[in-house]
Amino acid sequence: ARAIQTEINEGRGIGGKGYVYLDLRHLGAQKIQERLPGIRDLAIHFEDVDPVYEPIPIVPSQHYTMGGIDTDNNGATPMPGLYAAGECACVSVHGSNRLGGNSLLETIVFGRRAGDAAADFIKGGGAKPAGDLQRVAGEAIKAVESRITKLAHDGSEDPYAIRSEMTATMKEHFGIFRDEESMKVGLDKLRSLKERAQNMKLRHTGSVFNLDMIRTTELEGMVDLALTIATGALARQESRGSHARTDYPTRDDAGWLKHTLAYYGPDGPRLDYKPVTLGMFEPQERKY
Repeated sequence: ARAIQTEINEGRGIGGKGYVYLDLRHLGAQKIQERLPGIRDLAIHFEDVDPVYEPIPIVPSQHYTMGGIDTDNNGATPMPGLYAAGECACVSVHGSNRLGGNSLLETIVFGRRAGDAAADFIKGGGAKPAGDLQRVAGEAIKAVESRITKLAHDGSEDPYAIRSEMTATMKEHFGIFRDEESMKVGLDKLRSLKERAQNMKLRHTGSVFNLDMIRTTELEGMVDLALTIATGALARQESRGSHARTDYPTRDDAGWLKHTLAYYGPDGPRLDYKPVTLGMFEPQERKY
């Protein structure tokens, strides 16, 4: 991905544009259809390119989150009774740069461990009394209903425009290569988007299978997550794993061999840190 982005940044994209070619034609039609039917389908329907006959235009893109909700080896979070597993969680098996295919470890291994631990928590009487649960659940439902009512009647901002701008901001300012000046500009854009997200309005207000409502309510959390990524990236003045800063190109174990913890705040995330448990493997210089 870094090599591709370097070619694009230095003007060597195809025709000087922001992409390069992935050429699969040497594989032949039969092998492409047998081994890569999904890739072919995506290329045809999204780029109008059949990889059997033409190269596919490609660019690097975010497709995995190595961080997530802070958990222990059993999926337990600092909040008693809340468990997380999979890509949303961070057991820290990936460090700062996941190995291909290693995401299965989070789902198969830690998914089971989290499920077993959550069941044991319930069996051991860890859950709150039913009365407390009903009260808390009732308050949560009222808060959601109030928010949906506001989205349906009071807002003016288009959530799809906000989402599009958020995506473009993350790609432009927090992509493969980062630097302080660009990230500060991007962070200001995200803060503005968070303010605008408080004034969103639904396009569709129906009460049955309303995907517009789901996507709009999810967007609030997505903006908060984008702010968390951006704030943590700006604060970390080094390059480590997939976090590559052109203004701090080397790894700084003395100052930054630590996990970033982010806590929600109405004005943006609050950052804290905790030590890294290395075990038997010491950090090595990245050679590629």
